[in-house]
Amino acid sequence: MALLTGILLGLGTILFIGPVFFYLIKSTLESGFKAGLSVAFGIILGDMLCLGIALYSATEFNASPTFEFWASILGGLILLIIGLKYVLKPNLNATVKGRLKRSSLLVYGINGFLINFVNPFVFAVWFGFVSYTEALYNHSTALFSLLVTLGVIFSTDVLKALFAGRISHLIKPQKLKNFFRVFGILMICFSIRLLLHPFL
Repeated sequence: MALLTGILLGLGTILFIGPVFFYLIKSTLESGFKAGLSVAFGIILGDMLCLGIALYSATEFNASPTFEFWASILGGLILLIIGLKYVLKPNLNATVKGRLKRSSLLVYGINGFLINFVNPFVFAVWFGFVSYTEALYNHSTALFSLLVTLGVIFSTDVLKALFAGRISHLIKPQKLKNFFRVFGILMICFSIRLLLHPFL
């Protein structure tokens, strides 16, 4: 039963279409599957850290307005900078597919981690998952269920990158540039939402 709970929680996150989802797709279309995979690794590292914090001190962080305030401000600024970059200057020649440098892959991974980790809504989701599983099972069983959730999230992110990589060659450069601009606008919208969150 704990296994099924973990799988369902992981699959449920597919419904959460946030900034990190668009960044994963954008990175894959821009530079291929390896870039998308790097983003997926960054995302899962952010999720693992969020889960660790939620397990260690859910009550303290959940009740901390200071943490939520600065996480929202920092996350909003990061998304705003990324959004403006792709609205004003969508660069289609940043890297070469299949020949990405390790430094480029590291940048994709770090960006995936930051976009995911500084988003307070991601923390809220993991606090909810921890509370839910702890209410259903003992601590060790709940932990197993949450690890399954992590595995499902990573697997679905890899599949998203694989799918986007398969169709990337079918997309013409001008359409790709327009997609990047739409991605930038979405990032700006998410940034505004995060920046206003502490004041609402």
